[in-house]
Amino acid sequence: MRTYEALYIVHPEVKDDEIQTIAKNVETLVTDNGGAIVRSEIQGRRKLAYEVKRCTEGCYVLLRFQSGPEFITRLETYFRLTENIIRSLVVHFDEHTLRLEVEQEKRRQAELQAGAASRSSDDDEDDDDDRNRRRRPSRYRDDDDDDDDDDDRDRGRRRRPARSAASDDD
Repeated sequence: MRTYEALYIVHPEVKDDEIQTIAKNVETLVTDNGGAIVRSEIQGRRKLAYEVKRCTEGCYVLLRFQSGPEFITRLETYFRLTENIIRSLVVHFDEHTLRLEVEQEKRRQAELQAGAASRSSDDDEDDDDDRNRRRRPSRYRDDDDDDDDDDDRDRGRRRRPARSAASDDD
């Protein structure tokens, strides 16, 4: 059995409960033909990049399943014949892609755990850092109480000399 992913777009005028029904029908079609559902999710309404069958938006449904290769033509025919499905795509996942996806998920989980552990240790160290932190010298601080910071921005710039009346006569 191979792993496939089907993404199909349902017409935007279809109600939410009908979208659920369409998704369930596709799932039962897969399981009745010897397949197994790995993951199914309704991603919701999104704007389309370009107009498809006079629609500018649609409801995206993603389905990952395992099945034999002979079933894919039957599924694509079902998508073409169902009027409420305006676009569909079925993609085969090879072993290499699936391995990469699993490794990526493991790395992401490890980063989340490491981030959570470092945040808890950072909270303990923050108290010590506040006490040991030196104050910056006053030349880096804005000591004036006024709200405009024009003085701070103009401090390092050279100003253009004013034009004299003599230069206009030339």
